[in-house]
Amino acid sequence: MTLETFEPKSGGSWRFIHKDRDGNAYAFHGVHHEVAAPERIIRTFECEGLPEKGHVSLETARFKTLPGSRTRLTIQCVYQSIADRDGMLQSGMERGVNDSYDRLDELFEKMQK
Repeated sequence: MTLETFEPKSGGSWRFIHKDRDGNAYAFHGVHHEVAAPERIIRTFECEGLPEKGHVSLETARFKTLPGSRTRLTIQCVYQSIADRDGMLQSGMERGVNDSYDRLDELFEKMQK
């Protein structure tokens, strides 16, 4: 994943490009509405390249400190319609999210060594 823009502050923008194993690129962008470190980030999320624009979701990421230098991350996504939610699920989003978190776990393991 390439992080093209990342302004981790309220009102800041973000954009990243994810490449899958076949070399296909998928870009995503949004705006941070609230960054309340270390508890919460609220941002918009939009997938670029969809035939119709305007399919924006609102995401809230909550971070909870756990024993043993661990953190629980809970993400809630709110879509503008059931059709938008279903379209996102059918797009293969779940695989992309899981791949991203697997890579994040690998990075954390490397940092602890």
